[in-house]
Amino acid sequence: MRFRDKTIEELLDLEEEIKTDIQIGDHGSYYELIDLYKTLYRRISSDRESEYRSSLFHIKGQLVYHLVTHGTYLKTVHQKDDRNAKKCLQEALKYDYKLPIAQYRLGFLAYKKGSHSVALLHFEQAVKYKKEQVNKIFQLNEQQMYNAHLYLVNCGLFLAQQAQDSLRSLGKGDELPLPYEMSPYYPMIAGTEEYLVGHEYCKVTEEGEDYIGKDACEAYKEDFNTLILDFTDRIVTLTWNRKMTSLAGNQAEIIRHFLLKSCEENPLPRQSFFDLFTASDASGEVPRNTYIQAVGRLRRKFAEIGLADVLPNRNVGGETAYYYAGPFPYMILHRSDDVFLLR
Repeated sequence: MRFRDKTIEELLDLEEEIKTDIQIGDHGSYYELIDLYKTLYRRISSDRESEYRSSLFHIKGQLVYHLVTHGTYLKTVHQKDDRNAKKCLQEALKYDYKLPIAQYRLGFLAYKKGSHSVALLHFEQAVKYKKEQVNKIFQLNEQQMYNAHLYLVNCGLFLAQQAQDSLRSLGKGDELPLPYEMSPYYPMIAGTEEYLVGHEYCKVTEEGEDYIGKDACEAYKEDFNTLILDFTDRIVTLTWNRKMTSLAGNQAEIIRHFLLKSCEENPLPRQSFFDLFTASDASGEVPRNTYIQAVGRLRRKFAEIGLADVLPNRNVGGETAYYYAGPFPYMILHRSDDVFLLR
């Protein structure tokens, strides 16, 4: 979609249209939405006389929000992509560098590739800015904060080891007096690495959450008597009794929230999903039809795996509210560094 030839008024109209397409459909692209905000921000910030100058703060906030939370799905609402995620996180930091979760995820991506010096810098920033960031969406949870410190330890130890190896390659490592012995650090690196690998994934059930390793995560996926919402692969899936369906990013978040927060005594109205449904009506609320249509699509997703009537509704204060009513256990699997908008 070409934005450069459109007026600001036309771009603002398109904003709601693209948001709605993404939220209630299986089509639409976060790339278009992010590109639209970039165009708006560039156009308005370059015109000091623009009547829209007062909206710059909001537009910048929306741009950063979508770069961080949806950058993983840049080209499609279905497939995750680490390359796009990295690009979007780096871009978000250009607009606001005090984003702990963006720094943390960039650190994690660098660490996986063995770029320990880069990872160390990102984890340092994540820890540093945690105290300054007030937006809960960009914050680190308790486990991520703990992991960040462990990653910092290992990055430092890996760099110290590399430095000593470099000295030895120069023929100086055994001649120059060093203020430390490397040997005690090897067990520390191994121990910390073992903990991080063993806590790479998170399993959430009605009993609570537990951090697990990759092998355990794969084993849990073979539980055919449990409804499994799986965020761990490139495509998010919903599985029950050997039947599987793929989910868009927003659809998966909505189901996750229903599983964790709803029941017959506590059905969820549309405003429970305000942080996710970024398209709003004139009153600033989630449009009623948008919510109903989104739930309708989720019901069809459940039907694809042989489940019907698991999202019934109740009228609560004149509002249609829905809740999860499956008669069997559920399990949510995700990476420990995943970001969820609804907490």
